[in-house]
Amino acid sequence: MKTARCLALLTGLCLLAGAQPAGPDLRAAAPGTDPPPDQMLRSWLHRLASEQLDKRRAEVERIRTREQLERRKAYVKAQLLRMMGGLPTRRNPLNLRRMGRLDRGDYRVEKIVYESLPKFYVTANLYVPQTGRPPYPAVLHPVGHSVTAKNRAFYQSLSIGLAKQGFVVLTYDPIGQGERRIFYDPELENSKLGNSTTTEHSMVGIQSLLGGESAARYRVWDGIRSIDVLHLLPEVDSKRIGVTGCSGGGTLTTYIAALDERVQAAAPSCYVTSWEEQLKGTGPQDAEQQFVDQFVAGVTHADLVVAASPKPYLICSSTEDFFPLEGARQTFEEARRMWAVYNAAERIEWFYEPGPHGVGKPGREAIYAWMRRWLKGDRSPAREPEYTTEHEEDLNVTATGQVSTSLGGETASTLNIQRLGLRKPARPVSGLAAEVRRLTRFSRPEGPLNLRRRGAFEHNGYRVERLLFDSEPGRYVPALLCIPGKPRARAAVYLDQAGKAAGLREGGVADELARAGFAVLAIDPAGVGETAGGWPGGGGWFGQEKIGWLALMTGRPLTGLRMADIARAVDVLAEKGLVGSGGVLGIARGMPGVELLHAAALEPRFGGVVVEESLVSYEAVARAPIHRGIFEAVVPGVLGRYDLPDLAAALAPRPVWLLNLRSPAGGPVSRKEVEKVYAHAAAQPGAKLYVRSRREGEGILGACPELR
Repeated sequence: MKTARCLALLTGLCLLAGAQPAGPDLRAAAPGTDPPPDQMLRSWLHRLASEQLDKRRAEVERIRTREQLERRKAYVKAQLLRMMGGLPTRRNPLNLRRMGRLDRGDYRVEKIVYESLPKFYVTANLYVPQTGRPPYPAVLHPVGHSVTAKNRAFYQSLSIGLAKQGFVVLTYDPIGQGERRIFYDPELENSKLGNSTTTEHSMVGIQSLLGGESAARYRVWDGIRSIDVLHLLPEVDSKRIGVTGCSGGGTLTTYIAALDERVQAAAPSCYVTSWEEQLKGTGPQDAEQQFVDQFVAGVTHADLVVAASPKPYLICSSTEDFFPLEGARQTFEEARRMWAVYNAAERIEWFYEPGPHGVGKPGREAIYAWMRRWLKGDRSPAREPEYTTEHEEDLNVTATGQVSTSLGGETASTLNIQRLGLRKPARPVSGLAAEVRRLTRFSRPEGPLNLRRRGAFEHNGYRVERLLFDSEPGRYVPALLCIPGKPRARAAVYLDQAGKAAGLREGGVADELARAGFAVLAIDPAGVGETAGGWPGGGGWFGQEKIGWLALMTGRPLTGLRMADIARAVDVLAEKGLVGSGGVLGIARGMPGVELLHAAALEPRFGGVVVEESLVSYEAVARAPIHRGIFEAVVPGVLGRYDLPDLAAALAPRPVWLLNLRSPAGGPVSRKEVEKVYAHAAAQPGAKLYVRSRREGEGILGACPELR
């Protein structure tokens, strides 16, 4: 009796606490599935990347002569420029202005501003020696990711140290950092995006991808125009210019040294590694540090280094960096062999110091010695003199500490909007299907489905089968097949940004359709639901950013992979005899609506498409300064080729329902605006385009009564 009372008490407490009976297991992949679904996509892409890197390595190992090496260097430079989207073709006047000066005895700091593009202001500090005899050799010092950028004491240290060694040093704020915040809000006294400078870079960089460009285009051009500034200065010997930077500044050092012949010596720090090692660890970084099709093109850190050969080149590393030390060793060994082809092996060295990411005093002294050796002909040891850094605010060039509130002008975002927002496809789009296949890299999977069934359960009056099927070798799709007791002659494929399980919960779209008699195959395409994951982090502004980048680098955009998964889902329904004469209904909630429109435009077995709470158009992204959660649906180079309304137009006379479409930032777009954007699709012969709103609590069949 006592035990019974205790059990009753526990039951009551659970009810009071709101405990609910455990629902059915909505996972399709059994525990122990190899590879685990949340690691599958990363491991599959990693294998593909490894194959591409192996092919590249085999090509490089065949280089034996200067002629072969020169051809390789020309190829790498051409590919780098192509992946960036090219560089501006016109050098506008720099309009250099001096805004202030700090005299520090043996050197001075001049606060200057110039325009790398018209009204695109670059805030910079110029460190000029006041001992010795000018003209002096000069060093360009691009800095890494930091809110305070050139003003940060960490970066001041290297600039001051080089100035005390007799070098003119030009260090400047990158886009999105220091006095050049792209999305600065004076009321917040911060960026609208928060303190992360990489977020500012990626916000612009992802938008750039739609135009077939990279954020590196702005970064490299700033660096090249900064060398133009050095060439203007009477204090500078323009034949003796070096470049050095740490972290993101190391990235820019490799790019600039590879592309600008005026650079005579380079010393990137805490960036150079190998992609073989980087992919084992933290993987891709922010938007300017890797490129679309980079592994397809076979361009690695080693290629960027070797493109500058046989210039004097010092690779600096730290032992505990997230850019792996072993990768730096591998790149150095390969690069040294290439320098040897020029009989110049003494012109490349590798220095590393203990510690985390960042260059310390030993690293700075190695850089001083390297620049002295190759720009001054001085082989004596370099010791860092004592110095005092400035208060950060004292190095500001602008009166307010921000270009946007002092000078106005352009940002990388406004320049993108001006250029990319004008790229509209000529309608009707000629050869739309071919363009979709070319840009998404979609090819119809043809291998066996290898359909596996992992049990079934009853749910709300219909049976649910847990399934796995192969999209292509090594990559499977978890799915739940809902089979009503009396199925209608209609089947549906369902996708949900929150994962397939969301659709089967009480009141979910898949649940509602199954209760109404639809056979519904709810799937988790690549990187969604069970298959989401791969690297820690993600979410926030850009979703699974690292996985998205790895997919782009290997030439397999997530959009194309998910299109393949959707096509295979239709194959599953066909194999089970569930595809009727009316075809398959495609339904997607959230960003997978983009992939569904793509897939349905190429798949005649779709008899209609419902897209809810998805992106209104790519053009909207090109015209919006801020976007959220669209990266996984990006198709590089799509602007001016086709847009989502063109995919809807291609579906006519099959019906298309557009429900509660979203802006790039995730806000609602009015029905009137959606109708305007999709007017071309609605005007197609026989088009059935329904622009609707689904009210809170309203079922999908209420919003789309034509489906009843």
